[in-house]
Amino acid sequence: MSQPEFLYVEKPALDQLQEDKKWSYKDGRELAPDNSDIRSSFKEVVLVQNFEQAIKQINPWINEENLRKIVSDVTMIQTSTLIEANQWFWERITQYFSVEQDLGRGRRGQTVKLIDFENIQNNEFLCVNQFKIQGSIQNIIPDIILFVNGLPLGVIECKSPYITDPMEAGINQLLRYANLRNPENNEGCQKLFHYNQVMISTHRDGARVGTISSSYEYYLEWKDPFPSAKSELGDNPNSQEIIIEGFLKPKQFLDIIQNF
Repeated sequence: MSQPEFLYVEKPALDQLQEDKKWSYKDGRELAPDNSDIRSSFKEVVLVQNFEQAIKQINPWINEENLRKIVSDVTMIQTSTLIEANQWFWERITQYFSVEQDLGRGRRGQTVKLIDFENIQNNEFLCVNQFKIQGSIQNIIPDIILFVNGLPLGVIECKSPYITDPMEAGINQLLRYANLRNPENNEGCQKLFHYNQVMISTHRDGARVGTISSSYEYYLEWKDPFPSAKSELGDNPNSQEIIIEGFLKPKQFLDIIQNF
């Protein structure tokens, strides 16, 4: 991470995400296996303790057996391709899990929610920078990862506005992280993107959003900070400020994931 990238792009993004305590923040180095018990390995992309805590918060009736089953199913998705894994996961967060458990009226199917879309404050929103992940061949360190309930739902790549074509460089980096640029080279960590709902490339004055199925031309600018007005962001807000305000506020973020 160069100094201009951090000072002009990454740090303002992190600061804006944390405004009004919308997202909490952690330096990814604090979550490294050597520094914390949150991760047992650099291969882990889900913050399992956070995930377990969130499941119990949203589904306080769940027993330990079913909790372990949910965590195992989500952290070790059994599909053969990235698209299949991502689809499976999206269906589980929007259409929920069903487990067998006796809540006092006999053993029957119960619904388990991984995210509480009705009560936004019932979820944990955490932005993390410099989160090192061990891929098959090399490590990757995305600039910012957005975790909801310990699940890595968003990745933001920040590029210096002073390099040649920073937007293309950022999107190219995201594609590399997800092993979508040259899949045969296995140059990223596909598992991180089993859970991904949004990929953003930003260089402050330009910011575009896509998904794991987006090629370069389908990364699009988010032009409206609704429900906020542009004037609330100051004089002439930049593209990065608009996308964070209009797309990444917790309520909007979950609404987009659930419904679009």
